Amino acid sequence: MAAAGPREDAHVAVAEAEDEVARAEVRAEAARARATRLRRQAVAASATGMGPRDNARLNSEHPNTTAVHDEANAADEVGSPPKGRHRRWLHWVRRPRWKECAVVAAIGVITASLGASGFIELEHRSLLRKQRLSAEFAAAARRGITALLSIDANHARQDLQRTIDESTGGLKDQLELTGVALAERVEQSKISTRVAVDAVAVESMTFDSAVVLVEAKSETIYPDNAQHPLSSWRISVNLSRDDGQIKMSQVDFLR
Repeated sequence: MAAAGPREDAHVAVAEAEDEVARAEVRAEAARARATRLRRQAVAASATGMGPRDNARLNSEHPNTTAVHDEANAADEVGSPPKGRHRRWLHWVRRPRWKECAVVAAIGVITASLGASGFIELEHRSLLRKQRLSAEFAAAARRGITALLSIDANHARQDLQRTIDESTGGLKDQLELTGVALAERVEQSKISTRVAVDAVAVESMTFDSAVVLVEAKSETIYPDNAQHPLSSWRISVNLSRDDGQIKMSQVDFLR
């Protein structure tokens, strides 16, 4: 008789393995059925009031009851999801209640209100700073034009020096060069001028400079005190900050 080849041996091994698996499944099914039956008996016994002696007798008659029962419980525990974790997960994914929604909405409204209040406060402070800066430039322009156009023949040099003190840059250099000669002519002519500023408007400004429009009227006073018509002026004044003080840097007559 010829020896079996490798292929036939493989078929035999597979068949034996399949038989073993089938037997194992039968044993497992029998164990599950026994566990179910014993669990039912235990429930019935607790319902009928079986005592410790009865339980001992039951265990002696069925020595594998405890092991099978533990195996069944372990199988149930493995197959069932953990209830505590499932409940915690459901707690986190549950829909928010209306009270929680109201609290979130209130927090949102309060946050928005605080943000709007802060923005309004910042805008208010910025507006106040601009108003103070504009008033500062307007006062400097009024003061500078008054000094420039008001000259008393009796003390022309002092008035001219006041105008130089209110000036900076190129305007100051020009006044210092021509001031002495101008003062001498005014003193010799005995003619004085007085000015009244009617309006001042800041056209543009930064923190250190500004352009201001000035409307003014000047009066010329002669030695005989004769009456002469007033002269009207529209003047553009460039202002610059010099050592913390605002001074005139350029004057253009727009009359």
